[in-house]
Amino acid sequence: MKGILHIWKRQTFARQLTMVFMGVFLFQLVIVQGLSSSYMRRFMKEKIEESYQNSLRQTTLNLDTSLKGYKKAIDELFRDTDFIMAVNALNSMNEENEWKIKSELDKTMKEFLTYRSEVRSMSIRTISDISYGYDRQEVELLNPKISGLHQRYFSQGIFEDNGGLKGKWMPTQYLDRKGTREYYVYSYGKQIMDYYTNRQVGTGIVSIEESVLSEICANGQVSGDRDINYLLITDADGRIISHYDKDVIGNLVDGYFEEADRKDPDSPHMVLMEEVPSTGWRMYSVLDENYVYHRLYEIQKTVLAVSFLLALAVLAAVLYVSKKMSKYITDIVNTMNKVQGGKLNAKVGIHRDEKNEISQIATHFNIMMNTVNEQMQMVKESGVREKEAEIRALEAQINPHFIYNTLDSINWLAIENDQKEISSMLSKFAQILRYQIQQSNQIVMISEELSYLERYLYLQKVRFMDSFEYVIECQESVKTCKIHKMIFQPFIENAILHGMADVEHGGLLKVQIREQDEERLAFIISDNGLGMSKEQIDAVFVRRMNPGNSIGVLNVLARLDLYYGTAYSIHVESGEGKGTTIETVIPRQCMRPGQEEIRENTDSGR
Repeated sequence: MKGILHIWKRQTFARQLTMVFMGVFLFQLVIVQGLSSSYMRRFMKEKIEESYQNSLRQTTLNLDTSLKGYKKAIDELFRDTDFIMAVNALNSMNEENEWKIKSELDKTMKEFLTYRSEVRSMSIRTISDISYGYDRQEVELLNPKISGLHQRYFSQGIFEDNGGLKGKWMPTQYLDRKGTREYYVYSYGKQIMDYYTNRQVGTGIVSIEESVLSEICANGQVSGDRDINYLLITDADGRIISHYDKDVIGNLVDGYFEEADRKDPDSPHMVLMEEVPSTGWRMYSVLDENYVYHRLYEIQKTVLAVSFLLALAVLAAVLYVSKKMSKYITDIVNTMNKVQGGKLNAKVGIHRDEKNEISQIATHFNIMMNTVNEQMQMVKESGVREKEAEIRALEAQINPHFIYNTLDSINWLAIENDQKEISSMLSKFAQILRYQIQQSNQIVMISEELSYLERYLYLQKVRFMDSFEYVIECQESVKTCKIHKMIFQPFIENAILHGMADVEHGGLLKVQIREQDEERLAFIISDNGLGMSKEQIDAVFVRRMNPGNSIGVLNVLARLDLYYGTAYSIHVESGEGKGTTIETVIPRQCMRPGQEEIRENTDSGR
């Protein structure tokens, strides 16, 4: 078992899929097909036998109808008043009336036989043992010869019992030979009663050629070939009374079948039987089983052939699909190997129209690699910017303690000379410098950032000789929220340096911080300065170009991209001589009042 599992695990996906399909197909073919074939054979056998039995039953009903028709016609003749009087007259005829009586009987019998060509002969014997008959094959008039068969029936008194009163059928017997033809007949006999006196006046017998029975049997065959199917009739005792081979008439049917099986043991036969209701005779249908099941064998062969063809078609489809899926998997594995080897731009080739699971994996793999490349590019660019910042920091590195001590000395000198405004400016500048130097990318509360902006705007206002006023508005609920240090200071600096550079008095700079909604904060910086044209807005905020001295603004935009990605939005409204309003909306990150400030990595805002 372990060996099989080991071999199985070493196979490709396509081979595993093919082997599973072939295993399932063989199981279906051997087990399911075998069971279904057995069931189908049994079912078809029952249906075929039922069909042939119904056909035999219909033929038996035709025979019964034929016998009833003859019986009805004969009974009507034997009940005819003129016929009864003519038969009764035979008992008292003399030379004078013999011709008349026999002529009357002869006329009646001829009329009866004229419209029934299959009726061979008719005979009458009176209670005085006077006989008279008519035979289609005899030409003698008035005194025709009565057949030996009828004479034997009369002498044996077969119809003198209660059965003869009602009418009785006699099985087929040999009658005579005419030329090269031998005649076999089956007969119907009945007592002739005078119903006025309720006395028997004689007995009548009518013989019908056996060819009538043979024709009914031939019409009931399912095939014209007797080697395939033929019908035979027996009497109630099992003696054959109708058969295409006249030599077997009179033989017992059981012995006949045993002899037939001995002669041809390689051709098994199916024997069906139905009883003729009115006579107790039996009709047998003998069928060649090979013929009976020939169609069943053909159906089974057809089903088997169709199964194989379907299996080949499905196998071809499985091989096609499995190879295609294997190709996708192989392409994915090869692409992964290329990526592992350092080729990060490698991609899996796929067709856009295909939506199967493997193609979806390939699609998502390509998307993942695009994302990885974008992230790596961003990391690379961030690293470059960080390296440049480090270089700039090294180039401009000055001992902070030296700067603070120098500013402190100048501040004391200003105090000693009673220069309070200069002292205030130096103090605020030192605070600004300390705030800027300490971890420039640190996350702080908005309240801290506002303190820094207040000092910065104070110095700028003094610098520009009070040419502008400034207003800072902030909702109390957002002062504990967090923000990256000095992220909006370049916007304010740009508004002062470029928006109000030529304004001598009456300038106004407004900074607003408020809730945009439960998830976002809005930072709005507006001035009533010179404003910007649409081309300038597009160049700086859309195409990220530097048409003038806007490096600080571009750096802010880059930092916003880095910190918030697509989670922030910026909107600029301006016009030449109409001032500028910049509204920036960022995700809200707040701390509960009194909570210790949490310093986070700059990547947390992405």
